[in-house]
Amino acid sequence: MLRRLINLAGSMVVWTADWLGEHVSRLFGRPQPSKCMVLAYHSVPAEQRSLFIRQMDLLLRQAKVVHADVEGLPEPGKRYAVITFDDGYEDVVDNALPELEKRGVPSTIFVVTELLGCDRSWEHRGGESTSRAKLMSRDQLISLQPELVRIGSHTMTHAFLPHLDDGKLHEEISGSRAKLERLLNREVSLFAFPYGAFDEKVIAGCREAGYTRVFTALPVFAFSERGEFITGRVGAAPTDWQIEFRLKLAGAYRWLPQAYELKRQIREALRARKVKSVQVDATQKRVA
Repeated sequence: MLRRLINLAGSMVVWTADWLGEHVSRLFGRPQPSKCMVLAYHSVPAEQRSLFIRQMDLLLRQAKVVHADVEGLPEPGKRYAVITFDDGYEDVVDNALPELEKRGVPSTIFVVTELLGCDRSWEHRGGESTSRAKLMSRDQLISLQPELVRIGSHTMTHAFLPHLDDGKLHEEISGSRAKLERLLNREVSLFAFPYGAFDEKVIAGCREAGYTRVFTALPVFAFSERGEFITGRVGAAPTDWQIEFRLKLAGAYRWLPQAYELKRQIREALRARKVKSVQVDATQKRVA
């Protein structure tokens, strides 16, 4: 809870700075760029369906929703959003997609190909727990409407990609794409990193596999360049507070990656200082 409140406070500061900047720009007649945030959901249980509906109605008042494979944002100065779901849970098919279909809203589901129809079996690393959620079946996947629902890969087994050797990495990235294309009989060009984890080798593997866009867990604005390959996303859940959801949609959580990196550097510096202090003490004792 404390971390959530700190993140909220920091994002309020970013939103305020953005608001002031936009108004100053308008005063001087400067054109406003288009902005787009990609939302990354996971599970949408039945008891949270009404919360999800409330979020979608709010979203549609704030932004226009586009597909995750859009080449570029259609109009300058507009607000856009993309809705994605990781893992491919059955409750997304039951509770989220019907509400999106009613509103004509597109979305993308990133599927773990070898676990279709199974319970979630991978390690949980943050966010709301999906330990009781079941993944959609093969038949459910095939029945989804391609006009509204794009399908992307989320690997074969939800592996932590930077830890894999070259052979296994190729299997998780390329094998999952090949299987989805066989099942769906159409091209699969989108990929999302499990746990948001990637490095240069993983990025190169995705390019070699033929994906046209990959999605991270970095909450930054999307599609800032035409033909963008690496795209950020902000984590979302039906249980987000309304103010959290508004700030995520506005891109105000984009300061978090820099904050986490600064925190990591400080920890490493403190650790190095402690090691050095221990070494100095040991040397002084030997001299004495």
